[in-house]
Amino acid sequence: MNWSETLCFSPTDLQRFGEASHDRNPLHLSADYARKSPYGGQVVFGILGGLACLARLGDRPEEHLTSLTLDFPGAMLVGIPYQIEVKETAEKAIAKLYDGRRLLLKLTARFEAGTAVPIELEDGSAPRLDCRYLVPDDLKAGSTVSGQYAPSRGAFDTLVQSDTLVAKGISPAQLAALLWASYLVGMELPGQQALFSKLSIQFETVVTATYPGLEYTAAVTSFDDRFNLLQTQARLTAGNYLFAKAEIRAFVRPASPVPRQEKFEQLLPASLALQNKVALIIGGSRGLGAAIAQALVSQGCTVFVNFYRSLAEAEALAEELAEAPGKLKLLQGNAADLGWCQTAQETILQTYGRLDFLICNACPPILPLWLEPSSIERVNQYVAQSLGLMSVPMSVFLESLAASGGRNIVISSVYASQAAPADLPHYVAAKYAVEGLVKAAASEYEAVSHLIVRPPKLLTDQTNTPLSSQGAIAPELAAVKLTQSLLSVAEPGQVQVLESF
Repeated sequence: MNWSETLCFSPTDLQRFGEASHDRNPLHLSADYARKSPYGGQVVFGILGGLACLARLGDRPEEHLTSLTLDFPGAMLVGIPYQIEVKETAEKAIAKLYDGRRLLLKLTARFEAGTAVPIELEDGSAPRLDCRYLVPDDLKAGSTVSGQYAPSRGAFDTLVQSDTLVAKGISPAQLAALLWASYLVGMELPGQQALFSKLSIQFETVVTATYPGLEYTAAVTSFDDRFNLLQTQARLTAGNYLFAKAEIRAFVRPASPVPRQEKFEQLLPASLALQNKVALIIGGSRGLGAAIAQALVSQGCTVFVNFYRSLAEAEALAEELAEAPGKLKLLQGNAADLGWCQTAQETILQTYGRLDFLICNACPPILPLWLEPSSIERVNQYVAQSLGLMSVPMSVFLESLAASGGRNIVISSVYASQAAPADLPHYVAAKYAVEGLVKAAASEYEAVSHLIVRPPKLLTDQTNTPLSSQGAIAPELAAVKLTQSLLSVAEPGQVQVLESF
């Protein structure tokens, strides 16, 4: 039997799964936390994706599950319609979850004749209420965790019944073991920084009974620091009986890179070279924007930092720069909103009477997409959103820049002049569009100097994964280069390009 259908996960789905499994990892349950990850939004629990695939298998009333393998080559996100393809035979089922042509999940389930032994678990809990925060030095081969686990009964029963999973030859205790795997990865090994990569689990026969929970022992078998990949082996027992053996892989996501002022002191000595200059950075609370703010303030500049939701990061940046030669002011709001930009312009001009630098840095989260029917709407939406974060501020602030003989700076990408990855058509198209906009603006606003910045891949939240971070440079380096460019004389009406880093 072969067939396919579409599936979409909601925040409610994640909340229900988290309640049932005791997996409270913020990458899945906190929209604010997840927005600052490389994925730009809440990531669906890998096991929840696996359960959704299992629920779409055919009924197997005279069979029971003996083993299950789940591979997660890509992250699933909330609100995106995915396609499930299912292939089944008498003894095996394979399900695959796709985002267009990109494989996100592969499930392989094996079955045998006969019904599963109906063991029961009491309503239970898990050892931890908060995620462990482990770093590579904590993940030594042989390190172990152990405890007793049972899912939250009410939420678990709702989860089982809503998907009719038991009819697929999967017992409630086996489903509990799958939820335990999510708990183990998201809460204990490796915990908060986890991204599930693979689960292989084999089930054994257990005597019929009611047990307080599943006793587990999990041991680190290896940690590959080239890819931050953790491998774990685990055993689950019910009473005195071995219930399941599991092998688990999970990536350990690096901590978010945060530019620090002491790094700039080595690259760009503090001065008053930009004293009496006023700058506005669109998207300046994190990543490259924060680094640019630090570099400009170190040179005596007064910098207004726009941010939309990253209040904690913006306030931390302001606190760090409290004693710097320049000043940092915070302006919260959506820079793609015309009304906000006009209000911000009034604030800046009423306070300082001028604007010398407009630096448009903000862009939506960069996720892989392809030019294909299933994703073309998201491609077009991304281009529109990204361009709006550049075009709306420029439409408002270019007049102010013209009055002061100031500079209009936009952050583009090296992909606007070099070969572009096939999975970033939306990002590349947006950067080409904004560069065209700058060139047109140069013809209209001849008193303004224009600078297009094409940095290489930077180590920011957008690229902060073991694979994506390879070859990335520190944003401090790009910020210093940009600031040094602003210290030099520019010719009004001309468009310069900075792409040597």
